[in-house]
Amino acid sequence: MKKNNGIKKAGALAATALLSVSLFGCGTQANQTSGSGSGSSKNVAQPSWYQEPSADQLKQAQQDTITGVILSSGPNGEKAFPADKIKITDQQLAKIKAGHYTAAISLHYSGSDWSQKQIDGLKSEFEKMGISIIAVTDANFKNTQQASDLEAISAKKPNILVSIPVDAKTEASAYKKLSDAGVKIVFMDQPAVGMKAGKDYVSVVSADNFGNGMVAADELAKAINNKGNVAVLYYASNFYVTNQRYEGFAARLKAKYPDIHIVATEGFQDQNQTQTQASALLTKQPNLQGLWVAWDTPTMGAVSAARIAGKNPNDFKIVTEDLGHEVALNMAQNGFVKGLGAQRPFDQGVAEAREAALALIGGETHPYVAVPSVAVNRSNLPQSYQTVYHAAPPADVTNALK
Repeated sequence: MKKNNGIKKAGALAATALLSVSLFGCGTQANQTSGSGSGSSKNVAQPSWYQEPSADQLKQAQQDTITGVILSSGPNGEKAFPADKIKITDQQLAKIKAGHYTAAISLHYSGSDWSQKQIDGLKSEFEKMGISIIAVTDANFKNTQQASDLEAISAKKPNILVSIPVDAKTEASAYKKLSDAGVKIVFMDQPAVGMKAGKDYVSVVSADNFGNGMVAADELAKAINNKGNVAVLYYASNFYVTNQRYEGFAARLKAKYPDIHIVATEGFQDQNQTQTQASALLTKQPNLQGLWVAWDTPTMGAVSAARIAGKNPNDFKIVTEDLGHEVALNMAQNGFVKGLGAQRPFDQGVAEAREAALALIGGETHPYVAVPSVAVNRSNLPQSYQTVYHAAPPADVTNALK
């Protein structure tokens, strides 16, 4: 939303079944166990899914330069194929266009910047290939709604389905039905449980989430001068994507920043209720220099908690994952958010479209495709925004940077 190179493999997929989403959930209690601290840290409570960095991961995490390097592996340990290396020849393009194919997109939730830019990337690439989009659905984080959406899509008989499951287990039969009918399925971030690449689906296309975690660690280190006590606000559910982010963050700290210590962790289930967990962290650890948060929306709860606690953005720094509008604006305003590791959703959508189209004509496809992470901070925010979204930053962000 991981596991090879010290990241869990097939077991992570089964666990995603319990999740109510792709990066978000609604529940009540964080799932923690006591364990040794991550990074260069004291003993802290860790989520039950957490894995200490392996020797291979630490070797990866010791690299000086990680820009443009893909560090993640697939849900079943697959080696990542770089998204920008997926090519369609003129001959293949002509064959695709001659097929007059159709495609459907089934999302867990369409109300985020990430989702909208995925759609933009898919639409842009499908249009170039003469593939018509006949349905775009939004399940609003409800697996029952997505199951109904998939049933309606099935009736339309598309040639392609691009989708991210709300629940990778309970919806598996709906996806399998489409696959058995000959639909070429490309998954965003995670496949449905029990389905196999090359047989039941074409590919999983994802951001380099382990790399995103490492990038965020670098940004936090720069912000606090490579030294200090920090905390972690992680997503409590066992979800492949967000697990990778935290494990990448922890591995980078342990490998490169021995004077930065993770001294506290807190899990959350509801992305819109993180102010409470962040306040608890700040109460338990009033002298924190920094905080890592699993993605942009829950970060804003931490920003609110820091304000209420009377923190100064010059003394308490937050880093996160994903370049959403609110965190971009906070960064531009010299607020608490100092940096992040960004996904590239438009490019992810392009890669998904290409994998699906190649599958239709018997071209080469790849079980796991990844898009490199982007390191974002205030100094490179305009360029990074362009890279991530293929568009200029919103006016309020641009004005705040002035």
